Amino acid sequence: MKLIKDKLNKFKKLRTKEKVKLVIAMVTTVVVLAAVPTLAWFSYQKKMATMAKIDSPAKLSLKAGAGEDIINFKMSGIDTNDGSSQDFVFCVEGEDISQYHIQLAHTTNINFSYSIYRARETESTGGIPYPKASGGDPIYYEKVGNALSISTVNGTADAYSTRTLGNDQYEDPSYKAGDIRQRFAEPLYWQTASPILANDENYDEFDDDESAFRNYYVLEVSWGSDVTNDKETDIIYLTAQVA
Repeated sequence: MKLIKDKLNKFKKLRTKEKVKLVIAMVTTVVVLAAVPTLAWFSYQKKMATMAKIDSPAKLSLKAGAGEDIINFKMSGIDTNDGSSQDFVFCVEGEDISQYHIQLAHTTNINFSYSIYRARETESTGGIPYPKASGGDPIYYEKVGNALSISTVNGTADAYSTRTLGNDQYEDPSYKAGDIRQRFAEPLYWQTASPILANDENYDEFDDDESAFRNYYVLEVSWGSDVTNDKETDIIYLTAQVA
C-alpha cells in the first residue's frame, strides 16, 4: 500500500503535460495487450479460410452447348419425317472432381433410342450445329469415338410392345393396391457403365484452372420406321453424378 501511495503522490506532483503522456502510455499498453489475442484470432480465421478453400465442396453441373445455361438445352420439335436421328449438344462442367457418371431417364411413349457420345468443337460447318442463345454464328461439334456404354438400372422387357420399359423398382408407392399404371409412363433409368474421367486430354476442358473442366457431349435420339409424328410426348431427365 505504501508503494502505491508513493506512486500516487509522485503522479500528483507531475506537471499536466507529463501526466497526459503517462496516461497515453498506459492506455497504449492496454490496447497492445488486447490486440495480441485479436491478431491471433485473425490469423486463425485466415488459416481457416485457406483450409475452407482447399476443402471446398466439389462442383458438378449440366449445361447446354457453348457452356450456356441448361435452360437452353431443348429437345422439342423432333421431326421423325426428317431422317432417322437428331443430335443435341450439352456439356458437363465441374471443379475438383476426377470422375463422374451421366444418367439418363425417360418415359417410353415414343419408341426412341438414346445414345451419348463424347464431343468436341470443330471448325467444320458440316458438324452438329448449336445455335447460341446469345446470338451470333452457331458453334459446331463433332462426335468423338463410339457411343458411351450405358446400361439400364430398372429395365424390364415388355412382350406387348417389344420395348424395354421402366419398372417401379425405384418408385415410392403412390397408387392404391389394384390401380394400374400406364406402362409407358414409368421412367426407364440409364447410367454410364463406368465412370467418366473429367480431365481427359482428348476432349475439351477448361484450361483456366487445372481443377476445372468442361466436357462436351452429344445426345443422339434415333428412331425406326414405326415412329411417326403422332404428337406423342416423352419426358427426359439428364443428370450427372460424382462417381
